[in-house]
Amino acid sequence: MIIDIEELKKEKDTNFKERLDFIDKYVEWIKTTPNKVWSKQHKDFIDSAFKKL
Repeated sequence: MIIDIEELKKEKDTNFKERLDFIDKYVEWIKTTPNKVWSKQHKDFIDSAFKKL
């Protein structure tokens, strides 16, 4: 198997940019969504993680 270092660097950069875009969108969603709505979603997510333990 031949590994193309340049291709890996491009994928890493793309991945990093996608994560930053996601964070920007998520922050915007939190800012525009009532606290009661997003805090319940966080609670549900955290509770579901504990159920798997």
